[in-house]
Amino acid sequence: MLPRFRSRSVKKIRRMKPKGGATFRYVRKVGSRGSCSVCGSKLTGGKGSAKSMKRASRAFGGVLCAKCSFEVLKLVGKVRGGHIKLDDVDLERRKFVGQMVR
Repeated sequence: MLPRFRSRSVKKIRRMKPKGGATFRYVRKVGSRGSCSVCGSKLTGGKGSAKSMKRASRAFGGVLCAKCSFEVLKLVGKVRGGHIKLDDVDLERRKFVGQMVR
């Protein structure tokens, strides 16, 4: 087997030849759309060739959906303003809020 086929991202498909023998075809697996790290919803972004078409060009673009990133930015403002502490933020969002506060 060639080195380029020794990968989990390549699917091995068994095909029969006309005379009855078996052979294998190697097909690259298609990736799935990204999902939000907090709520799990599918991220927007298309199949463009440019990186800017594949993910949003904002804070946490390609990791969080627009709704969750807006919630994180609101929490960052509250932490920076001293209204809440970083420990008071729920665990799902604390990692992202901590990255923005530093």
